[in-house]
Order: sequence, then structure tokens, then C-alpha cells
Amino acid sequence: MATKYETPGMGAAAVLMALRLPTALRHSVGELRYQARSSGRHIALPVGYVLDGDSAVIRVGHAGAKNWWRNFRTPRAASIRIEGRWRRGVAVVAMPDTVAHERLDMIYRRAHPRTTTEPDPYVVIDLSTPNGDTVAEHDLRRSWFTRVTVGEMLGFLAPALAGALTAHASAAVLVMSMLGAGAVEGTVLGYFQAGVLRTRLSRLRSRDWMVATAAAAVVAWTVGVLPMLYGEQFGEWPVWAQLPAAVAGSLIMVFSIGIAQWMVLRRFTDRAALWILSNAVGWVAGLLAFLMVTSPLWQPGQPPILVTVIGILGGAAMAAVMAWVTGAFLALVLADDHLLPPPTP
Repeated sequence: MATKYETPGMGAAAVLMALRLPTALRHSVGELRYQARSSGRHIALPVGYVLDGDSAVIRVGHAGAKNWWRNFRTPRAASIRIEGRWRRGVAVVAMPDTVAHERLDMIYRRAHPRTTTEPDPYVVIDLSTPNGDTVAEHDLRRSWFTRVTVGEMLGFLAPALAGALTAHASAAVLVMSMLGAGAVEGTVLGYFQAGVLRTRLSRLRSRDWMVATAAAAVVAWTVGVLPMLYGEQFGEWPVWAQLPAAVAGSLIMVFSIGIAQWMVLRRFTDRAALWILSNAVGWVAGLLAFLMVTSPLWQPGQPPILVTVIGILGGAAMAAVMAWVTGAFLALVLADDHLLPPPTP
């Protein structure tokens, strides 16, 4: 899918158009492309550059009035079009009063001796190893792990509280509370996940992702509360009937979210089916982490507040493991060469 790049201002857009022509401007001005760290937008803007071996040195004039260079306070993938040829690498900013800045300042002033003495930052793009894709994938996984862990932890507060407060309530109250809490958990998780996905999939509607995740969470919690309601009756079934029922219930719980999200994701990538597997593996690993934390700690007769705290600890472990596993698959699912073009009108 062709990525749409935004250009800040008509003047910048005019310069970028001029760079498409074989003019002398191309020898000193290039087109910089990058993905904004916070918003996830894809930005294109003209920048003056100086080549130094396998590095492109960009001086940020009047830095206080500009924000784009702040995206490179830590190394970040970037591309620059130099004399009609795209070069990809990793960019980072060098601030005044640093050794790196002094070296870059000397390089830039050698090419532009009339440069003013203002101590402006420099952005340097290392073009020697085109590992920008690796950096971009690392940023995506890190953002996914952080936000999804927080999202699932916040979402899991709902079933943790509902379970503690309705532990001694009637079956009807317990079921309704847990299903409602499951819907809240899925909605919150879907919101945080969609926020990360939209940095790569601008056409993705957060509402679609949240609704799919919430509906799948309700399905999973529906299966999860059945043993609470019919555990004794189920125990009386013969083994040949218990086994397939248990397997079916487990499969529904493990695959429900992945399948529901796949129905949305398949419009954007031809690797959407891989997302089903990633969720299955992630939730199985997450549930195991939850049990490892909570099983030794939960004891009969504990006060609701202690039950809730233990549940939250288990939820945090589950969230972190699930986010880490699914994040490991995410870069594969959203690889540029597997994204689908937008539908034709």
C-alpha cells in the first residue's frame, strides 16, 4: 500500500515539487521522510544537507520554531532523497555543546563557510547500514508492548473488581457482572491497541477495532463463567463428553479475540491470518502467567480487597506476556510489502 506523506505548508510542498526537476537545487536540498514519533503521521519535508561519507548532515536552522527534529532525539528510521536517489538509514539529533555537534558543525561549515554562528542542532542520518526498517520495527514493538500492557491492565480492573464484589452473589448477578466487565475490558484493550495500529494503518477505524475486541471478550467471558454456573453438573458427565466440551470451550476462549480482530485486519494486510495465531499463543501464555501469579496467593475466605489486589497482579503479568508475544508477531503482520492497497471507489 502506498504510504501518504504529509507536507507542512505550501512553501515546503513547492520545494518538494522543484526537487523532482533536474535543477541545481537537488545538490544541496533533499526530501526527508519519516514517521512522527507521537502521532504516527508520515511526514515529508525539504531539508538542506551535506554529505559526509555515508552520512547526511542536516542543520536545523531556527530550531526553536520547529518541531520536526525533536522526533530524532533517539535514533529513528528516516529516508532522504539525494539527487533523485532514495537513501534509507537511522537519524539522530546532535545538540549544541556536545562532541558530536562540534564534529558535525565543522563538516557543515566546511561546505557552507558563510553559515551563521547560531548554535543550532544537527540531524545526522547514518546511511552506511540501511537498518531503518529494524529501528521502525523496534519502535512499533516497544509502543505496542507499552500501550497494550497498560490497556489490558486497566481493562482487567473491571472483571477483577466484578469478580471480587460478586463472589457471594447469585448466579444471575455474577454472570451479568462478569459479562459487562468483559465488555469493558475488551473495549479498553481495543482502544489502546487501535491507537498503536493507526500509526501504521491510517484507514483503520478505532471504533471497528474496539467493537470487535469487546464482542470477542464477551464471548470468551461467557465460556469462562459456565464452570461457575454448571461446574457440578459438568463433573457428572462421562469423560468422553467432558473432554470435547472442555476442548471446545478452551478453543473459543483462546481464539475468540484473534478471529474477531482478524475480520477487521484482513482489509489491511494479507497476513491477517497470522494475527489469529499470535493472539492464541499470546493469550495462552498470558493465562498461564496469570495462574502462576494468582494460584499460590488466592486462598478461601480472603477479603474482597485482597482478592482484587491479587487479581490485579495476575492481570498485570497476563497483560505484559500477552503484549510481548503479540508484539513479536505485529511487525510481520504489518510488513510494508504485505499491506493491501485501499479499495478503489
